[in-house]
This record gives sequence, C-alpha cells and structure tokens, in this order.
Amino acid sequence: MDELINHSIPNLFNGISQQSASIRQPSQAEAQENAYSSIVEGVHKRHPTNHIAKLSPDQIGAAYVHVINRDTTERYVVSITNNAIQVWDINGVQKTVNAPSGYGYLASAAPSTDFSVMTIADYTFIVNKTITTAMTAGAGPKATTEVQTFAKLPATGVGGTTYKITGDNTNSFGTYYVLWNGSTYVETTVLNTNTINPATMPYKLVREANGTFTFAQVTWKDRLVGDLLSTPEPSFIGHKLSDIFFYRNRMGFLSGENVIMSRAGDFFSFFGETATQVLDTDPIDVAVSHVKVSTLKHAIPFQRNLLLFSEQTQFVLAATDLLTPKTVTIHATTEFECSVKAKPTASGSNIYFPVDKSGYTGVREYYVANFQLTFDADDVTAHTPKYIPGNVTKLLSSTNEDVVIALSSSEPGSLYVYKYYWTGDEKSQSSWSRWTLKDGASILSADIMNTKLYLVVQRADGVYMESIDLQAGLIESDMPVLINLDRKTKITGSYNSTTNLTSWTVPYDETDLVFVQGGPFGTRAGDTTGATKVSPYVWQVMGDYSASYCYVGVPYTFRYRFSPQYFRDQNKVAVAECKLKLRHMRVFFTNSGFFSATVKPKGRDMSTYEWTGKQLGTDTMVIGAIQIGSGVFKFPVLSDSITTIIELTNDSHLPCFFQSAEWEGLVTSRSTRM
Repeated sequence: MDELINHSIPNLFNGISQQSASIRQPSQAEAQENAYSSIVEGVHKRHPTNHIAKLSPDQIGAAYVHVINRDTTERYVVSITNNAIQVWDINGVQKTVNAPSGYGYLASAAPSTDFSVMTIADYTFIVNKTITTAMTAGAGPKATTEVQTFAKLPATGVGGTTYKITGDNTNSFGTYYVLWNGSTYVETTVLNTNTINPATMPYKLVREANGTFTFAQVTWKDRLVGDLLSTPEPSFIGHKLSDIFFYRNRMGFLSGENVIMSRAGDFFSFFGETATQVLDTDPIDVAVSHVKVSTLKHAIPFQRNLLLFSEQTQFVLAATDLLTPKTVTIHATTEFECSVKAKPTASGSNIYFPVDKSGYTGVREYYVANFQLTFDADDVTAHTPKYIPGNVTKLLSSTNEDVVIALSSSEPGSLYVYKYYWTGDEKSQSSWSRWTLKDGASILSADIMNTKLYLVVQRADGVYMESIDLQAGLIESDMPVLINLDRKTKITGSYNSTTNLTSWTVPYDETDLVFVQGGPFGTRAGDTTGATKVSPYVWQVMGDYSASYCYVGVPYTFRYRFSPQYFRDQNKVAVAECKLKLRHMRVFFTNSGFFSATVKPKGRDMSTYEWTGKQLGTDTMVIGAIQIGSGVFKFPVLSDSITTIIELTNDSHLPCFFQSAEWEGLVTSRSTRM
C-alpha cells in the first residue's frame, strides 16, 4: 500500500547526535560544522574570526596562555613559555615586562600543562606545578628561659631573651613564647627557620601604573610566633602546588590532598597570628578524607562553596556564614571520573568538566538538585559519545551566550561548541557542533569576555590574536549583512593608473583570500573583486578599487547534514517495515545570501541545487549587488530516505539562516501497525 505523506522538522537548533537515526530527535543532525545553533535565529553559518594583531613572528609552541580580564576597558594576553613571559594588550600591542628576580621560576618542559594562573585586579599569580616549595633554611631553635605563666615573668625582662611560657592546668592554651622589646613583652617564635622560600612559591605579574608589567617574587609573611607544634608550616611546604584560587577573601592553594588558604584579607600570610588561640582570621589548612587516594587538581568557587576535583571524586569545602578554621568542612559529594587536564568551567548555576572516554572526551554538567539540595552531574555528551577528541586542554564558557567551548590538543585547529538553553527547569536546547579553522592553524588558547571569544592562534608565519563575536543579530556597520570571512580585516587598496592595478597589502600570508567591497562602494558593496596574490603579503586586481576599503579574509564552509528520515507512527516511533522514498524537501530560511542543497543517493551521482538570492523581476535585483532574502527553498530528492545524504552548505562570504524543514515522500507499507 502506497501513501503520499508530508512531515515537518520543526526546528534545526539541537546540533548533532550519534544515536541511531531512528531514535534521534527530529531537530538533531548527522553533522554540523562551522554552524551555530540559536533558538532565535535557527542554525546558521558561524560568525567569522576577526584579525586583531600579529603577536609574534615566531612560533611559540605549547605555551600557556592566560587572559587578564582586569575590567571592561583593559584586558591583556599573557604567554608563558620555558623561562620566558610576554604580555600584549587586547589590541595586540606588546607590553614591557621587567623581571628583577629573573625568569628561572618559569623553567618548564611542558608549559601548556605545567602552570596554573589566577588574576586578582592588577596582580596575576603564576604557579609552576613542577616546583617543590620549601622554607629558607635557618639556625636551630633559640635558647629560652622557661616560666610557667605570664604572671611569673620578671617585671623587666632581659633584652634579647626569649621566654617560654609553658602554662598550667588553669590555662586553655599550650606553650608560647615572648620577648622583651625594651618596654613590654611581645609574643615571638622560638624558631629561626620562619621564612617561606619565595623562589619556590608562586610569582606575581603586576600591572604597573605606567602600563608596564613586573614579574617578581612575592614576599610571603614570616612566622612570627610559636613553634612547629603551635604554629606549624603550611602543609604545602615540601610538596608541589597543583592549583591556585581565591575564595571568601582568602588566597588558596591545592597540594596533594590538602586545601590551604591564607589568613582572611592577608593573602601572603600562611601562619597564625598568635600561638595562644585560633582566630577566625587565621589560615585554613585541611585535608580531604576518602577511602581512595584523592590528589586534588582543581578548585572552583561554586554557589558559596568551593568545589574540589580529583581524578575520581568531587568534594565540597563549605562553612557556615563565616569561613574559619573552626567552621570549615570538606565532604565528598559525587564519584565521577574526570579528566584533570582541563580545568572545569562555571557557567551560571552549573559547572562543566571533561571526562575521558577511551580516546574521546565527554562533558558533564554539575549542578545542585533544587529539591534534594544534593549534587549531581549529567552527561551532556551522552548522545555524542565519540565526537569530542581526547586530550581536551581547556573548557571555557559564556553565561551571556549560554555556550561552552572545548579545545583539544588532538585537533588543535578545531573548537567543539556546546550551545544550551534552559526554559525553567527544562533544557530546550542541547547542541554540539564543530568549528574549524583553516588547515595548519593551531589554537593555543581561548577565552570569552562578555560576548567575544578571543583566540590565540599559531600559524606557519607566527602567532596571531583573533576574535569571534558570539552575539546574535550581527551585521556590518556599513551593510545589512555580516561578511563571513575568517581572519577578517578592512584594508584600503592603492591604485596605479599606469598599470591600471589596485594593490592591497595584507597583515598575514594566505593563499586563498577573498576581497569584498565595503559599504561605500554603493551598489557594488558586498561583491568580490577577484584579486590575486602577487607576493606573500600583496594582492592585486585590474581596475580601480581604491575609493574605499574592502573586507579581506579566508573563506570557510558551513555544513549541515540532515539525519536520515524515517516514517514514524502516531507515537513518533520509527516503523522499520515501511519504505519511505522522499520526493522533495523544503527548507525555511531568513536573511540569507547564498547556500546549496546537495543530494547524494546511494550508488548515484550527487546533485546540487543553489539559492543565490537573485530573483529576476524584483526591485532588489541589481547586477553586482548582494541579494539577501527569506523564504522557502524547495529541491528534489527522489530517492530512499535512509541511504540518501542530504546537506546544506555555504562556502561563500554571505550568511545563511535555517529555521525548519519539511519533506514529502511516498510510503510503502505491507501491513498496518496496531
């Protein structure tokens, strides 16, 4: 029995799925590259990278790159390599770095993984995770004169004499020490080894008032009172640091299974103020307790708590209204294995962290269940288990744009983008896609500030800073579309009337640039010039194009592959017994300038159907001008719905936006499902 049916795909914004096509959501795709999913605009060609500056003519290898987000008007990029550090502002202007203590602390065989960095206002603290911390060696303990109570001290002490007060059964404190300073007794220490060796501790990178930076040792406060029992050394001494954080007005470190935090409001002090009592402001030094060895790797402030990550367990450090040595607690919350190569990232009320999956990477979404007030983590890659490659080195997120981005050293030229949207307690969107840069590009690092994604990209001729604006509804300032060219920049050419050639000098060396005329060219705005390369940085074309600027950049391809289509019953369950042959397909689009629909039936040649926006007889049909339109594009399929590959592509500089689709097909069924 044959029946002609029509079926709609209500939206296209839920990215790819690696589930069997028969159980996927209609809004999920087989493949999605250089596309961005939006519940407002649909799926569209991702926004281009914008060229900002060339940071270095030389490759810097596996550097650690950190972005200093000082405020909305002042931001910097820091590159740390073996025994070297460089700083640029967000416009690519290099800043002077002075190093009175030298660069020895930055010695590293693997800079991209050996450092942890944190910025507080004008101070950026850099941890070398390979260096063992230590105290500066001193002489043995001082000689003391022993008395039982403070009241038994002589009325006038002997200058330079240290008195040991042992206490009695009427005191609530143990032994402490005092020194006569000439007029009164002051508490002191009996030890001569009281200084943390600054060469083994995190260094500071300070933005100075004159715009330069200083890389130097930190002066950590000495132990001033007590002994090894009453005022012990921080537990990180003799061990390596694995992370640095800032929480409740304290600077903190992770070392082994311990969490160590400074005195409240006194970031460089890790010794108690007095040996006679424990003050609320004193340093905090606590260890996790678990049946497994739980070496802590990352600390993330999260909803008034501090979330701690080891390779197999997650812990929460919490306290009452005040965080003090007496109120602090640590307890295990969840037992999820995680990859510690990339630091988890917080986005809104959730934290995202990577998970190793046999050569691939999964991502979990950590949250607090509203009603149970318990912690849990959902796998947001459950439907894409073999999509993100292994060795994810960085996760970053934007709360403004509801997006999480993963970088992997296994695919250094790609970004894996997760777009989500919550409607109350229900997730309406959960979309994964891949963005790729031109072959040969290696993304060293990335960061998101407000709605802009900043990239530090290493290419054959050096290291560049680029940005992608993630916000919706972008258009150029001089025309009603966004020019989609990577490494995009605006350049005005120079015209030689003798040769009748216009020449442009571009700030980078590429082989396949496109030159698009800017808005001041009038009816020719948005059209390409056909320029060709004549030397590494110079491009030319016949004719005079020097009247204004052109947009220059590298083309990239948008690709959206539909999932195989199935005939489904009233319960939306695929019916395997029914054979579906698609006749044609329609896609609903808006504000698009160009796209192609390709149909590749199994065992047959591929057919391509283009939409260019050019419609004869319309008042917008002007030769040489860009044509942007909205509507419905219909193209034939005429083949089996499961084995035919149907794709939407766009390799031009013009945009494309797709909201939904529908198809018409002939269903052949041998029986009726009851």
